[in-house]
Amino acid sequence: MDRLIKISSLIFAVGSIFCFADTGSNTVCDASKMDAFAYDDCIAAQRGAKLDNTDFSERTAPPAELVSASYVEPFHYDPFQRDAYLTSSFGENRGTRYHAGIDYSTQMEEGWPIFAPENGVVKEIKISPFGYGKVMFFEGHSGKTWVFAHQSSFPQSIEKLIKQKQYSSKSNDVSIKPNIRFRKGDTLTYSGSTGIGNPHLHLEVRLNKDDIISPCQHGVKCLDTIAPQIFGVAVWQGNNIALTTDDALREGCVEAPVKNEFNLSMAIKIADYSREPKENPMAVRRIELWRYDDKIYSKVMDTLSYKKMIDIRNELLWAEEADTAGDWHYINAKIGPISTYRLEIEDFNGHTIRREFSFQPSCRKNKPFMLTHYQNTPVYTFLSRSMLDIYRCESGYKFTALDMNEQIISEDLCKTFDHNKLLPIGKIAEVFPGTRYIRYSADAGATGMGRSVNEIIAIHAFTSYQNNINWFTQIGDVKISQKISGLPTVSDTTLNILAITRNQTDSVNYFEFHPKGLQFHGKWNVCIDNPNNPSPLYWLGETTRRWFYFDKQTGTTNRCASTNELRDLANISDNEGISLGFPYWSDAFVAGVRQVALKIPVFSKYAGIPDGNAITVKYGKKWIAAEYDSEPREIVILGEALPEADETITIQIVDELKRKTTKTIVIPGI
Repeated sequence: MDRLIKISSLIFAVGSIFCFADTGSNTVCDASKMDAFAYDDCIAAQRGAKLDNTDFSERTAPPAELVSASYVEPFHYDPFQRDAYLTSSFGENRGTRYHAGIDYSTQMEEGWPIFAPENGVVKEIKISPFGYGKVMFFEGHSGKTWVFAHQSSFPQSIEKLIKQKQYSSKSNDVSIKPNIRFRKGDTLTYSGSTGIGNPHLHLEVRLNKDDIISPCQHGVKCLDTIAPQIFGVAVWQGNNIALTTDDALREGCVEAPVKNEFNLSMAIKIADYSREPKENPMAVRRIELWRYDDKIYSKVMDTLSYKKMIDIRNELLWAEEADTAGDWHYINAKIGPISTYRLEIEDFNGHTIRREFSFQPSCRKNKPFMLTHYQNTPVYTFLSRSMLDIYRCESGYKFTALDMNEQIISEDLCKTFDHNKLLPIGKIAEVFPGTRYIRYSADAGATGMGRSVNEIIAIHAFTSYQNNINWFTQIGDVKISQKISGLPTVSDTTLNILAITRNQTDSVNYFEFHPKGLQFHGKWNVCIDNPNNPSPLYWLGETTRRWFYFDKQTGTTNRCASTNELRDLANISDNEGISLGFPYWSDAFVAGVRQVALKIPVFSKYAGIPDGNAITVKYGKKWIAAEYDSEPREIVILGEALPEADETITIQIVDELKRKTTKTIVIPGI
């Protein structure tokens, strides 16, 4: 501060010379070399004006003589006290919820010290191999709760309490309430990669049990150097949809699917990146749409509520390419065709992009848009609605509309619908109201998969005013029943479609349910009666492309499960169970210090490990604490807890199917 005062005093002294001296003949005012403010000041000085040129730009607060008794210094917090770019922002799409915090990259390193944002108390520590991993809840004197997730370790005082709880309870996953005080700037915790993902810090700021705020808007350093990016615009009326890429949007043109019709709907696909190279697309803070000078839509993501997380599916529309960059943001406004619009999009660092546009029948610079990713069957999800890839007619696919008795309603849908336009299945149901199935067939050359297909898409039509659905259908010899409660209610009266088809892969035959991402305020209760395969039900992770066991399911032949979102399902026979790889020595962080640790790879094809307490490690009768690292799948045991080389320990694992695997491990030499 002394240095800043000296610099400011020097600037003031120099400025005073120019202010009070006759500078009219000596000072050159050059607009090409000065910003607008400096140029105006220069002209004013030439005319004899007295200017205060004191530079306060380096100050963190006003000078003492200008500080009122009520002045509060702005809050600033840099978790690492070193540069760390954002890799995820507040409010990102995480499937069934928004991202409640921000993520910092730690450059693929663990063990970065994280400093206390304010004076406060460590209220709780939780240890888990999933979710937040090792997480700290720190309550500051401001009343905010700071959440630090995916940590590698904590200060020694906390690590001792964790170990005491683990060994007294013989549990690897524990929760403790240390109530240890830390002062602002103290080393509070150490970054890691526990729970999920590469090394990074997940930081949240909670006001209470329900309300979360954006850290970036409350004094936390958020390093982001790139403005948001638009990928495309979707405009629709009912089941007529048009897509426009940003190339055309930059020219002021957006395609409309119908001419001079009002009550259009719109969604915009947007992502934000923090730096080059562009990795980890993030969400944006603000989206606003103006019609001439009237603001007709505004969405600002500064706060979140856990109770309202399900609203994500009313605002971020799911698409089959959901694991590509960006999200489709629904613009909930009444949009008409004969107007000029201005779109403003801002990220969490204040970078803003703007586009002005009007609606046209076609746009000169428009380009094709990718609509699917990892999609084999011709039914897919786009803008949270079930779609048929009618363009496959060009390669030899045939589509036939059938009634409830599988009798033909329309022999060849390829002759009815334009192959180059998007085709919601709802439009097929509008043209052919009795349709209950769509049969698709193609030879091996048309599929490109080395085999022919002859399969059924079962469909169920409903309107947005329906809150509950009870639907029974059959695909081949498999009976499928669904009871859905708490459907999202929207003002759009378009005919919507639930669709099911069977997908065959090299390893698993499964059932696709569309539209993907359809999330309910109630529940989705589904039963699959599969006489040829009554194995347990698994669901497919859309981005991981891995199968996960439904931990709560009933039945032995007619398998039933319940969740709050449509998912792809499969009956999977998993006879392999869990096996262990060769142990090897590596290291792990404890209290921010590297310590020798034994790591043992874990292999499972389908059924995994439900939690860290499903693992028991013993040396004779002595229980030993172990950590399960879910990425990569490894058991981690600190070297100090293990016997000498060539001694043996026993590891027992109980998987999600309640099967026990026991293996004896010989401690290798270091």
